[in-house]
Amino acid sequence: MRHRDKIAFLGVDTKDNPQQAAAFLQEVGATYPQVVDLEGRLLVEHLRVPGLPVTVVLDPEGEVIKKHVGAFTEESLDSLIREVT
Repeated sequence: MRHRDKIAFLGVDTKDNPQQAAAFLQEVGATYPQVVDLEGRLLVEHLRVPGLPVTVVLDPEGEVIKKHVGAFTEESLDSLIREVT
């Protein structure tokens, strides 16, 4: 991963069957850590975003500094990483 010295990724599986989600992550080769939010509380109660996918950037203290709802291209994700690092 190109930016591993600057950032860390964490996937949140929201309202999915955990076994199906794990199979999908294995299929696509996701190597970053994953957690499960079966009830979708993170999405609705804490992040207050309308849907998925959503990318959230946290500062070193864990405060949300940026939210992006929708998919990313590789170029737009690289741009976001440059912006926040």
